[in-house]
Amino acid sequence: MQNIAKQFIYIFSLLLILTCEDKKAPTLNKIYIAYQGTEKVGVLNGETGEIIREVDVNISPMGDNPHYIVIDEVNNFWYVTLLESGYVLKYDLITDELISSIKIGNMPALMEIDTENNYLYVSRFMPMMGMETSSTYVHRIHTVTLVKDSIDVGASSPHGIALSNDGSTLWVASNQSSHFFKIETSRFNEDGYQPDNYKIDESVQDSYNFNDGTYEPLELVLNSNGQELFISCSDMMINEIRSFSTESGALSNVFELDMTGRQPWHIVIDPVQSILYSANRMGNTVSVVDLNSDEITYILDDTMNMPHGIGISSDGSRVFVTSSAMMGGGASYLHVIDTSTNTVINNFNLGTDVTAAGLAVMQGTCSNCD
Repeated sequence: MQNIAKQFIYIFSLLLILTCEDKKAPTLNKIYIAYQGTEKVGVLNGETGEIIREVDVNISPMGDNPHYIVIDEVNNFWYVTLLESGYVLKYDLITDELISSIKIGNMPALMEIDTENNYLYVSRFMPMMGMETSSTYVHRIHTVTLVKDSIDVGASSPHGIALSNDGSTLWVASNQSSHFFKIETSRFNEDGYQPDNYKIDESVQDSYNFNDGTYEPLELVLNSNGQELFISCSDMMINEIRSFSTESGALSNVFELDMTGRQPWHIVIDPVQSILYSANRMGNTVSVVDLNSDEITYILDDTMNMPHGIGISSDGSRVFVTSSAMMGGGASYLHVIDTSTNTVINNFNLGTDVTAAGLAVMQGTCSNCD
């Protein structure tokens, strides 16, 4: 009788495991890359580099220029900003089929997702190659109702963006005024609300309405406990990554990159090892910043040409970087870095005229598995 009971328990447990496995989304380990030059988003297998599919995001006759991607693995969606036509598109994470489009206007840029409260935050593009944006707004989209609201920070090109773990605080940095802002998300629709602002450096002007263009803050990330904010300063006379206290806004540290790390662009932090990686746009390298020792080293590879987007696997074992020649020619690549050795272990050719930009890495959440 005991043997029968044990067999029953074993079979029941096995069925539970198999049922859970069946519920898992069949799309784990995918990497999404904005192909800015071909109006597509490439969907790749992060292990093999195989192109699973290329999603056509061209929705307007004027061109669209997909720029940045975020993934919502809780609700199984992904979003992409379209610089030229001013839309944010929402896709099904399992099928990669278009669900809806939301008009933002005038060059939407980076995004942050609050999966618990169903909000998508969208920043604005910075001046580049003759493309100018004077927008001072940051936008919020309810991902279910698609209702959009905005907040005016008062400084042009609020481009870099980072959201606290609990969704209560949104940080944005003006690419032109060398100021950054702390927005209480609960006050998004409050009339007359002006977010707290902080200077990138004490030497810059007090007014965030003035465009000094000195530091050109590009992207923001928070460390795992949310106590420190990191900002890539992309001006080629500066070449720094700065960190600030999220409690006081005070400067905590300055990581000075040499010419090997020229123009730090997108950045990501490995929360396990406390390592910050930056894609260095004009240095053709990736910086490795040890946040414990402040030591800075560089990853070089002959195929790395104007690196742009960067992401990290859920276990911290791989960093993924996009690079490409300028619009109009040359190959784009997805570079895979082994973080145990900080060396490039794979270079996947994405094709010519692709102009790979932002990327997003699936973290392997089984949201359908109870």
